[in-house]
Amino acid sequence: MIEQKKIKKENLGQFFNALKNAGKTMIAPRKSGNRVNFAYADSFDQVEIDYVQTTMSAKSVVFPRTEELFSFVYEGKNIKINPQKDNLSDVVVFGIHPCDAASFDYMSAFFTKENPDTNFSKRKERTALVSFACKKGDEYCFCTSIGSKPDETKGSDLMLTDMGNFYYADILTDKGVDLYNKAQSLFEETPVVDRKEFVADIPLRFNLDNVLKNINNVYNEQFWVEESLACLGCGACAYSCPTCTCFDIQDESNPVGGVRLRNWDACAIGLFTQHASGHNPREVQSQRWRHRILHKFEYSNRTLDTISCVGCGRCIRVCPGGMNIIEQVIKIDN
Repeated sequence: MIEQKKIKKENLGQFFNALKNAGKTMIAPRKSGNRVNFAYADSFDQVEIDYVQTTMSAKSVVFPRTEELFSFVYEGKNIKINPQKDNLSDVVVFGIHPCDAASFDYMSAFFTKENPDTNFSKRKERTALVSFACKKGDEYCFCTSIGSKPDETKGSDLMLTDMGNFYYADILTDKGVDLYNKAQSLFEETPVVDRKEFVADIPLRFNLDNVLKNINNVYNEQFWVEESLACLGCGACAYSCPTCTCFDIQDESNPVGGVRLRNWDACAIGLFTQHASGHNPREVQSQRWRHRILHKFEYSNRTLDTISCVGCGRCIRVCPGGMNIIEQVIKIDN
């Protein structure tokens, strides 16, 4: 059952400190220059609350950019495997936006549906999300177009909404209750209130039902080529995306031993699908761009019953070629 409380603005820092003093590793949006990104935070004054979007998502908390799966040592003709050490801590991502919080639900579906990923599951179990409903957006935000909203609670454990003099708190999960219990005295009772006038107004950019209906009929359309002409194949869209989950596994070794690593990868990169024979089934950029969009709005929906896009707009903001996923999806809508 969702429970509502409120917390005065001047007590928010005390809530942060209570979680930190309870042994939680605090990760929060922090400003550096003109960018905001998630990083470890030692004190509340390091936390940036008033932002539209971070450059990178928070997915690395549960899906690291580079992860050592195990190490190994050569012992004559034998190989000794040293398993990954379980030195994980309890993490609170404090200040995440609802679109990013929702992405954690998608990653859970992806990594646990068929062959559960133990490493991901351990990290996800030990991670709690304190989200803040969005007060503002920009021309790249499109959460409402994919069926979400600026105060979406999906994926969050505890969500705070800025109501002027106080934050309205939705305590959503058992993890959220645990966080609340760490600082009960800071919260007060409140009736259920309408948050609509206190959150961002994000306009609809396309009709998702039309997109899902049309997407199987546009595979051979010329607009894939037209839209992909600006693509550099750099992978920035995938690396910044909160729901892109592609990875590669590589061994790094020397005559003594080595490590096996899992690293982020991206379908936009030309070598992603290249076979050992040299054949590449997606040999040109338009095919790779098409695959990315189909993955978001068709493949994920068919296999996991959810689209793998949360409307955060990061891929648009970071693209050096100025590519815009909204413009592409509008063409599918029409």
